[in-house]
Amino acid sequence: MEQIKNIILDLGGVLINLDFQKLNESLKKLGLENAFSKTEQIDLFDKLEEGEISDEFFLTQIKNLTTQKHSNKEIIDAWNSILLDIPIERIELLGRLGKKYRLFLFSNTNSIHIKEVYNILDRSFGIKNLNSYFEKIYLSNELGIRKPKVQGFKQIITSHNLKLNETLFIDDSPQHISGAKEAGLQVQLLDTEKEDINNLVKRLSLI
Repeated sequence: MEQIKNIILDLGGVLINLDFQKLNESLKKLGLENAFSKTEQIDLFDKLEEGEISDEFFLTQIKNLTTQKHSNKEIIDAWNSILLDIPIERIELLGRLGKKYRLFLFSNTNSIHIKEVYNILDRSFGIKNLNSYFEKIYLSNELGIRKPKVQGFKQIITSHNLKLNETLFIDDSPQHISGAKEAGLQVQLLDTEKEDINNLVKRLSLI
């Protein structure tokens, strides 16, 4: 991949480890079953991730959906249970990649999750956020567009004058890879059951 000069990375599954089963178990305890998976989620979650609704509205709707009495903290803790750890090796990798490539982050997320991601970073490494590692961070709830919608990728491409043949998108979700491919980007699916981002970067001889 000698022609690659720009890399767009995903966050969940690529940098931070996720546990979808743990999230569904936590949501089930609240009274919500089969609400979330790697490929599909209920409409309420989509709206939160595209910034269409506030955290407060989200929490109220969860309370309405569950028909049980839950505190905001219980709901937030359950919602955040998908987020595990960020291995230090991945943070170090960002530092190395940033010396050779223009780095961007594009994540389907929401303000509740991103706060917890930064809390995990702070607790683990004393790092407040990921801003210093990327030229620009794109969060779906701020952008108003979730992957795999093509316009999200096109906005990043246009905003930074990225050449398609020089820009690689790495994600662990096949549907997101399809959207990036449709936008004309070079793509690489990270199969987290077989390797992590460090192994992928090494295998592709990116650094």
